[in-house]
Amino acid sequence: MSAKSDDCGSDLLSDYPPLLMLLRRIPFLLLFGMFPLAAAEPDELILSARQALVDYRAEIERLAAENPDDAPRIRQVLPPAEPDRIYLPRLPLEFGAAKDSPVPLELREKYAEEQFQRATQAAARNRGNLAMQLAIAAIGANPDHMEIRKLLGFKLYENCWRTQWEVDRLRKGFVDHPVFGWMPKTHVDRYEADERFFKGRWVSAAEDAKLRETIANGWEVETEHYQLRTNLSLEEGVQWSRRLEHFYRAWKLLFFRFPLTDDMLSRMFRGSGPSGAPPQHRVLLYRSKDEYIVALRRMEQNPQMLELSGGCYLMATKTAYFFPADDTMDEFDKDFIRRTLYHEGTHQLFQETRLSKSPGQTANYWVAEGIAMFMETFRVEGNHYVIGDADDVRLEAARQRKLEDNFYVPFETLAKMNQQTFVAFPQIQRLYSQTAGMTHFLMLAEDGRHRDNVVQLLLLTYSGTDRANSLSTLTGCSFQQLDEKYDRFLK
Repeated sequence: MSAKSDDCGSDLLSDYPPLLMLLRRIPFLLLFGMFPLAAAEPDELILSARQALVDYRAEIERLAAENPDDAPRIRQVLPPAEPDRIYLPRLPLEFGAAKDSPVPLELREKYAEEQFQRATQAAARNRGNLAMQLAIAAIGANPDHMEIRKLLGFKLYENCWRTQWEVDRLRKGFVDHPVFGWMPKTHVDRYEADERFFKGRWVSAAEDAKLRETIANGWEVETEHYQLRTNLSLEEGVQWSRRLEHFYRAWKLLFFRFPLTDDMLSRMFRGSGPSGAPPQHRVLLYRSKDEYIVALRRMEQNPQMLELSGGCYLMATKTAYFFPADDTMDEFDKDFIRRTLYHEGTHQLFQETRLSKSPGQTANYWVAEGIAMFMETFRVEGNHYVIGDADDVRLEAARQRKLEDNFYVPFETLAKMNQQTFVAFPQIQRLYSQTAGMTHFLMLAEDGRHRDNVVQLLLLTYSGTDRANSLSTLTGCSFQQLDEKYDRFLK
């Protein structure tokens, strides 16, 4: 490929449908692996942020070398240096949790404060995207940084970091029970004694289960961002809702600029956050796949697709529908159920955040499906949320399609497809595999060089302002150049 092709870029399971890098590679990298700070000639703010990271990592490595017995725990302060994964900070609930780290608190606080000061400088220059990147990187080093916690919607309440929704619940006498979820504190003893509250009266747990056999009378599990109803069990409903809450927090960190402009992000640093509470997303969790299929058939969904699905999200009802894995399923099918939760959950979050339109009305439908397949890789590892995997089954299928089966639809052709033409494609299963591979490429390749371009494309697509050439314009690459880079990525 020519030098021009290499330089193009922005400044800044099979076929079923459904980071930190090494220091020498820092020039195209955000501190926590979310968005690359790519620029041909970085300004002093980016350069100083990079140098601070170099110095901080060097100090961490020095401490690890001097304390070999504690080296693994010391290195946990920073995400692993793996180019095929995105690491996001999973923030602790308790204030002072960082005190248990073998890394001196003063070192972590110093690094976090320096990066936050750079973030405020970026915000003052109306560079909200850069400001938020630096702030999120800083909070990973010092989870108790007051200003950044406030920026991310947390406040200190009873020695714990809570959101306003959580504080309101606690003040109303609720507790977040580890088994039963959010409930009045006065109910805890009776629930732990196998009693349940059903429509204004107390019944036994066994009777409660019989009364809630149908989804209409199912258990209601409410969290900050979800309203989940299920006839599976209260305990299972709580666990599913917690998985979704973790997923939501990772999604919000990774796609923070999806609903927010640079100006809006900058104003957040001056204390002016988005108005109104975020929506609560509706989820129905059926007791079995059979019940799920019967319910969705009543909504005139395709029976054949329902048999193959592991869940779905319907824009018409603004509801995501799921069922659990059972003992008759093998490990592949159980993993399919897990992945579907995050796939359909991604569709729901993009569709219901702010005033989004149905994607792919004129073009670029592929990116809505591609990002959902990429987010299937979501998992929790220690104090990080992790997304992406070089050995992911979707990516392996994409490699096989192009490198072994010689199946490939060029970027330019794919970009022109709207939802109808995409779904009607004769080899739709293979197209799904390719779309997953292309999204992995754009999110991970070249140290995440095009990651922010994907977010911008999603913003355009969900606002209905995209064009068939939007991806080429955003990346600064011709479609042919993107085809060539994708081929190299797969190889």
